[in-house]
Amino acid sequence: MQEKMIRILLTAVMILAGILAGFGLVHRENKKVASAADVGRLTVDVLKVGKADAIILQCQDQTMVIDAAEEDDGGKIVSFLHRAGRTRVDTLLITHFDKDHVGGADTLVESMDIGRVLVPAYEGTTSEYYDFLEALQKKGLTAEPLTGPARFTLGAAQIVVEPPTEYVYNGNQEMDNNFSLITSVTHGDMRLLFTGDAMKARIREWLSSHREDHYDLLKVPHHGVYNTAQEELAVSTSPRYAVICDSRKHPADRATIEALRKCGTSILQTKNGNIHAASDGASITIGQDLR
Repeated sequence: MQEKMIRILLTAVMILAGILAGFGLVHRENKKVASAADVGRLTVDVLKVGKADAIILQCQDQTMVIDAAEEDDGGKIVSFLHRAGRTRVDTLLITHFDKDHVGGADTLVESMDIGRVLVPAYEGTTSEYYDFLEALQKKGLTAEPLTGPARFTLGAAQIVVEPPTEYVYNGNQEMDNNFSLITSVTHGDMRLLFTGDAMKARIREWLSSHREDHYDLLKVPHHGVYNTAQEELAVSTSPRYAVICDSRKHPADRATIEALRKCGTSILQTKNGNIHAASDGASITIGQDLR
């Protein structure tokens, strides 16, 4: 009789444990669905503007622009934003002051309501840079030169912008590229990385504190120009998708493409058209306007 009662009690405990586990499973599943719903939708548009960068991020009611391509491209960026129903850029980020990144920034500042302006902490030398500064002054805006990481939100997306550890010229005419601000975006479970024109030294500096950080989407640095650090970045970040801002006249280097393919990465290049990516927090979809 006693053994029978023990068996009954054990059976009841097992049934109760199963019920509780079931409730726990439902709770976890509902929590995951709610989390995806809470972060809404993040879109990333990488415009076809030749060998130059013009990247637009939108999440909920906020907009961020990373780089403004060349001087003649400012109007294209403004037109894109207006078609999207945007009159305000909450954050304008210029990764560095080469003309193919800051060129259209004066037009953007003149034409849009601009919130925060983030820049690297050095002085440019091009006429496009000075036009950008003049446009900021006329609008009563002050850029924030970054000497340390900036952390903020874009809608439900978490943004981290990291400058180099120091801004020191070494006689290299392309040293500006290694001053590039590097931006990581976290949207739900999805992670995206935007690297400006970072070259070997800057890539390796960033990797030294982010080794084996996985990203779902990578904006390949420096228009796909190859160096050995490109391979290290591809292996370390193991992106599902890579976007390259290049042109038919100046396409990405074959060695860069091969390094990404070895990592199983799907590659899209702006030489073929505008690129559009969208995250719901749980997955990313990507496509291209092949025109």
